[in-house]
Amino acid sequence: MAKKKMARRKPETRTVLARLQGNLKTLQRDTEALLRRARKQATQIIPRDQQRSLERLVSQARRIRTDVEKRVRQTAKRVEPRIERFFAALEKQAEKRLERLVVRLVWRMGLVTQKEVRGLSQRIRQLEQRVTRPPMPRRTPAMRTPPSPPAPETAPTTSTES
Repeated sequence: MAKKKMARRKPETRTVLARLQGNLKTLQRDTEALLRRARKQATQIIPRDQQRSLERLVSQARRIRTDVEKRVRQTAKRVEPRIERFFAALEKQAEKRLERLVVRLVWRMGLVTQKEVRGLSQRIRQLEQRVTRPPMPRRTPAMRTPPSPPAPETAPTTSTES
C-alpha cells in the first residue's frame, strides 16, 4: 500500500517544483523586459560617459542573474529529495493512524477482517475433509465382547459300583 501511494506522491512533488520553475521563468522574463525598457529610456536621457557606467551595471546585473539561476537550480536539487522524504514520512504516519482507525471501526461495526475470513475458510475445509472421509469404525459398548467366563469345570465322573 505504501508503495502505491509513494508512486502517486512523486508526480505531486514534481508538479510543485514545475510550478515553482514556471514562476521563476515568468519572473525572469518580466525582469528582463523591465531591464530592456529601463536601459532604453536611460540611454535617451543620460550622456555617453554615463552610458558606459550603465553598460557595466547591466553586465553586472546579467552576472547576478546567472548566479541566481545557478543557485536556484542547486537549491531545487537539494530541496526535491527533502520534499519527497517529507511526503513519504507523512504518508507513513497517516497510514498508521488510518489503519488503527479502520481496525477500530471494523471491530465496532462487527465486520469480519480478511484474516478472520481466511481462518474460517480453513476451518470449513478441515470440517469438509472430516465429513468426506470414510468414517472410522467406532467401538460401541454393544460391539465390545465381554470376556468369556471360564468354562465350568466338570468333576471327573468315576463310577463306582458297589
